[in-house]
Amino acid sequence: MHRRTVGQYSVEVRTLKTPTGTWKAAYIVEPAADAGPHDFVMITLLDEFDVERAAVDAAMSRGIRHAEWLADARSAYSG
Repeated sequence: MHRRTVGQYSVEVRTLKTPTGTWKAAYIVEPAADAGPHDFVMITLLDEFDVERAAVDAAMSRGIRHAEWLADARSAYSG
């Protein structure tokens, strides 16, 4: 499991090795400890990767963009 804080959100990445030996990844975006209302998003990537690090990097990159989008949407809605 890999985790990074992006503003008020936490992005977590989990990987799974498939029976064929490739890697799949999913990311979870949720509010960091003291954030406001509870938003929870989990996305599983359909891509398969030969190397676990590539799966982690791809999922983390997408998770970070998703967290930034959530923050922007929340600020536009509330402000």
